[in-house]
Amino acid sequence: MLMRSVCFILLAVLLFSLSACEPSHQQQKQASAAKDEKKDIIPLSAEKADGAEGWLNNSTILYTANPTKTELFAYRIFTGKAKKLYQTDGQIVDVQINAREQMILLQITHSQKTAVVLLNAEGETLYEKDYETYELEAAWNQYDPYQMMVTEFNENWDFHTYQVNAKKDESFLSPVQVPFIHWTSKNTFDYVKEGRDDKTGPLYTFDTASKTEQKLEDNVLFFDSFHQMSFTVKSASGGKGTYQFKTPQSTSPVTAKWPLQAKYTSLAPMEYDYDEAGGLFYTFKQSGDAYKLAAINVASGETKDLVSLREMEPIQISPNGKYALYGFHFEQIILLKSHETKQLIIDQKEME
Repeated sequence: MLMRSVCFILLAVLLFSLSACEPSHQQQKQASAAKDEKKDIIPLSAEKADGAEGWLNNSTILYTANPTKTELFAYRIFTGKAKKLYQTDGQIVDVQINAREQMILLQITHSQKTAVVLLNAEGETLYEKDYETYELEAAWNQYDPYQMMVTEFNENWDFHTYQVNAKKDESFLSPVQVPFIHWTSKNTFDYVKEGRDDKTGPLYTFDTASKTEQKLEDNVLFFDSFHQMSFTVKSASGGKGTYQFKTPQSTSPVTAKWPLQAKYTSLAPMEYDYDEAGGLFYTFKQSGDAYKLAAINVASGETKDLVSLREMEPIQISPNGKYALYGFHFEQIILLKSHETKQLIIDQKEME
């Protein structure tokens, strides 16, 4: 009986100790997160950087050197340390980043050609191919970054689309000749075909393994995809669109009505980006003379207004969902928890 009592007392002490430790551990995690939010962002001089290109990881952005965009740098925003990753005799005209796979896709113009160059995070070249083209569109597969769809345009905007396997250094005409596609898995991509008018069309999916095409739905105004999330937009009344969000977890699409903007000859979504970590779709809506940045939960459809900004400009969310690059040159950073906006690229006079 005595032994049972002693065991009971020891067990109680152990459980108490464990329960006492857990809040302490949780407090440490909260304190660490709060500390991250309060880190000072060290701005870049506009004399060095024309603009940021996107997030390589949660504390590192890429930027091209001003003014000729012949150099690509990785910049640690909390330490101010920069590292040159790549240099070219041409001009870097487009930078795409796969932060999950730590890979970078460049488009570089030189001698009336456009090169597609695939790099790792250290700046080592994994693949390079030149195209003689007036304009080029590269749709990069976020599930398999060695796969891409490359479309060559001539001056009359006629085009040819090629499926590229960078790992095998293979390129062949795509069985689907459409200029803009969006990968939805390692082997599938979706695209909107021209419909009865030039404003909407049917949405199709194509499987590169089985070489089969299937129509998904009609009257789609806009389609885009991110890793593990895709969305369609159908036009609605009053300048609004009906957004349908799909994720692997959703049994049916989650919908939200949201304002559209007039772009080129048709309506299109406001500027947007997706936070995969939080399942949040960030976009804008007009509010008087300003714009509200808002977040839509793609699992529930719930929306939350975050911060009021003077202009609607491109945004890009960091992989951890804490920060957003903002501006036509991503020259500012929004702290999404505190709603503060800080300058990332600044004139030298302001830095002194």
